Amino acid sequence: MNSLQNRSTLLDKQYDTGQFSACIVTNIGKEMIAKSQNGQTLTFTRVALGDGLIDDDDDILSFTKVKNERLSANIAKWVDKQNGQFQIQFRVSNQEVEIGFWQREIGIMAKIDGGEEQLYAYATSGNGADFLYDKTTPIDERIVNIDFVIGNAENVQVIVNGSIIYATIEDLENAIDEHNDDENAHDNLIKKLFDLSEVTLESIKSKIKDWSKEVCLPLSGGTMKGNINANGYNITATKFIGNLQGKADSATKANQDKNGKDITGYLYKTEDLTLNSNAEILTVGNISEILNSFCTKFKNIQGTASYGENSPTSIKSLNDNKAPKTSPAFNGTPTAPTPGVDTNNTQLATCGFVRNAIAKYAPMLDTMKKIYPVGSIYMSTVSTNPATLFGFGTWEAMPAGRVLLAQGKSSWGTTYNAGSTGGEATHQLTVGEIPSHNHTGSINTAGEHTHSLTLKALWGDGNGSGNGWAGDTRDGGSRTNTFSTVGNHTHTVTINSTGSSQPHNNLQPYISVYMWKRST
Repeated sequence: MNSLQNRSTLLDKQYDTGQFSACIVTNIGKEMIAKSQNGQTLTFTRVALGDGLIDDDDDILSFTKVKNERLSANIAKWVDKQNGQFQIQFRVSNQEVEIGFWQREIGIMAKIDGGEEQLYAYATSGNGADFLYDKTTPIDERIVNIDFVIGNAENVQVIVNGSIIYATIEDLENAIDEHNDDENAHDNLIKKLFDLSEVTLESIKSKIKDWSKEVCLPLSGGTMKGNINANGYNITATKFIGNLQGKADSATKANQDKNGKDITGYLYKTEDLTLNSNAEILTVGNISEILNSFCTKFKNIQGTASYGENSPTSIKSLNDNKAPKTSPAFNGTPTAPTPGVDTNNTQLATCGFVRNAIAKYAPMLDTMKKIYPVGSIYMSTVSTNPATLFGFGTWEAMPAGRVLLAQGKSSWGTTYNAGSTGGEATHQLTVGEIPSHNHTGSINTAGEHTHSLTLKALWGDGNGSGNGWAGDTRDGGSRTNTFSTVGNHTHTVTINSTGSSQPHNNLQPYISVYMWKRST
């Protein structure tokens, strides 16, 4: 990991994945991390982009590839963010996209040693995806940074393909910063400039001293050739030969000009302020004439200008005819450069820009109006009103809790008219709707009793020792005995009841979404 740890500069944050969920390391990715800790090499190869949607029963951890790959992107940059965090950057272009698609999936592809490339980590944007147009619609290249976990992985490599990657301003600035931070970055340049075989501080000082003897004046004095520019410096000398440029903050007044003409009592020479060619020396008496000459330069700009109390008014009127920077009010026909049709900034939108934009996007708008005519239903998991999203029509929110049902006569004989409503969220069964069923019951044991019966011996001695028992002692024939009727009683039957007579939920499994109907 040493080579990764040297890359401490984070990538540009302005292109983060935004609407995508956190990048999840798959089960295969976790196995790759474990193998890298045992000496095998974990190599990140590329990024797979797809348009697959995640179903409720999908297990992302078990994915080996994105659900529906549509585009492959090379890795442009990477950075080890330490503490088990890693970031890669890739570029998205539609130059090879034949059919546009919703960019819903990002898959980080990797392999162990020379093995099969598989899905290391996965991120999805669901219904918050951006649409990537086909190559017939030029778009700006997108720069995407994505973070994911590598844990304690070792022996990590990244395949970077920079052959088709354009350098951004940030790339150049980072390269320049790295170059400038390198204390040995300019050795070759210094060697050439100073004609040195080895660059040291002492060798540079020595070279500068040699040069100064040729181009610098010693502090003890000497002779200088050419013009002296003393702007910002103090010069003390007893004699100057040649021309001086600059302003003297303090100096002894000269009494002659270069031609020996007496200029005692005058502050300036006319050769320095040549506004009146007839005067050789500028005097107080010349000032009015010079200012009037200066003001004549404004005659062709604004009215008649002259030196005096009217001059400030005339000059002020020039500013009055200029538009202010804050909230200017133009008249006439102002013009401005026409921006490109896809320009999205604060510059002026000219008539040409508006016409070009309408020409490009009006057909798209007409197509959308055909897709969603008056009476259409629009559904989304996002709360944005279609009028804002599409830019046309009046859209009314559908009644909450209602589902759509196809109109017409059903196979079970019920007719559903368009626009009609029905159904109920909860329902309490009527007696006629209760399924046929049984009830269990119990009877109590109350009512125990006895009956009395008198028997007499048959063919016996009357003491019960005969051959049988009957109602009397007469011999022969059958005998009928009667029980007493004592013991009348009743039984109580109890049948159990159950249920709380509450209405039951009558809804199918559902996902609640935003629904609108276009009314105009």
